[in-house]
Amino acid sequence: MNCPAQQYEKELDQYFTALTDLKNFNGNVKIAKNNTILLDKTYNILEADKALEVNKNSKFIIASVSKIFVKYGILKLAEQGKLKLSDTLNKYIPRFPSGEKITIEHLLFHQSGLPREIKDYEKYDHLSLEKIIELAQQESLQFEPGTQTLYSNVGYFILHYIIGKLSDKGYWNFIQTEIIKKYKLKSTGEFNSAQSLSDFAYGFSGEDGKITPVSHTNINRFETGNYFSTTDDLYSFSQQLISGKNLRKDLVLKMFGKNSQLIQAGGRPGYRAYYYQDLKSGITFIFTSNFTDIPFQKVTEDIINLLNGQSYSVPRKINKKAIEVPDEILKQYTGKFALEADQSQVFNIILENHFLYILDKDGEKTKIYPESSTSFFDNPKSEDGYQFLKGSDQQYYLIIISTGVKLNTKRIQ
Repeated sequence: MNCPAQQYEKELDQYFTALTDLKNFNGNVKIAKNNTILLDKTYNILEADKALEVNKNSKFIIASVSKIFVKYGILKLAEQGKLKLSDTLNKYIPRFPSGEKITIEHLLFHQSGLPREIKDYEKYDHLSLEKIIELAQQESLQFEPGTQTLYSNVGYFILHYIIGKLSDKGYWNFIQTEIIKKYKLKSTGEFNSAQSLSDFAYGFSGEDGKITPVSHTNINRFETGNYFSTTDDLYSFSQQLISGKNLRKDLVLKMFGKNSQLIQAGGRPGYRAYYYQDLKSGITFIFTSNFTDIPFQKVTEDIINLLNGQSYSVPRKINKKAIEVPDEILKQYTGKFALEADQSQVFNIILENHFLYILDKDGEKTKIYPESSTSFFDNPKSEDGYQFLKGSDQQYYLIIISTGVKLNTKRIQ
């Protein structure tokens, strides 16, 4: 008779094997509950480019999962007495607009009111941190600091800058001293400063059914540290963190916030990464991937549901069928829509020859097919799609489902 740990391992492996067989995952996964490892395995898509293949030692760019280290760095500076979480931003960047209202704690927990991204950041091939701080000062607040929560990469660039300003030998030296060395993270570092990197997992994405490598520009771009790491290092960090050995216990708990969870997703062309640690349930779930096309939200929700004994569904082959919808219904969905989380992302929906098309801000045109009178898709083999729902104002708004994540929009025209 299987013990619970063996049953978990079987179900988790079945899930990720199904996901990989569908060409929706390539990478490493490590999952534990109450300090018992339930899954620690590598998954490779078969019959793909040999360069996509990874192993247990592969090092992956972890994108925004790097924010965990930035958060830790700020809390370490607080422990050292070099800053207070209640300090306002203008103490460190004088004349920053509304800097007297924004605290370090607001920045840490995405409550600063600053936008998700620098406006038109795609225009720049490379942005120095100093230039980002300069551009950040030209941004308008989305809301009064401390009143709402809105994920902000801009806020974490500012925290990165503050760590560099307050630490004796600069940002990277501080991170190396306080995290990389103290936590003995042998396979973690800053990709931008690495001369050469053994076992590096080069990033790939799926396009028109083909798996292709991403451009070198995407690999080398500057982010908050642009870290690489492994599931083993991230798991080791998670275990040592809660011991309170290297950071005062009250500050460790600050890492987790009011709900006792430390959760950070990372994504950029060619990479997906995830860090989930829940002090109450004892669940730690980490994955690193060098492949973009993962139904992110579905996977992260399914695995937590599985571990908590709640319902989930094993990934299955999708084959959506298009139906005919009259033009008078389709016309109701035309117009301009902006993402609620990033209003610079605007989508124009037009009707041509009995079909809807979505044009993004770069003018790229995507034909979408009706699966029902309100639900549409562009790829019949993907769970992603587009849904139109009627609001209280009787206007239709659009939900975009991308890699399993639901993105809400609002009609602007």
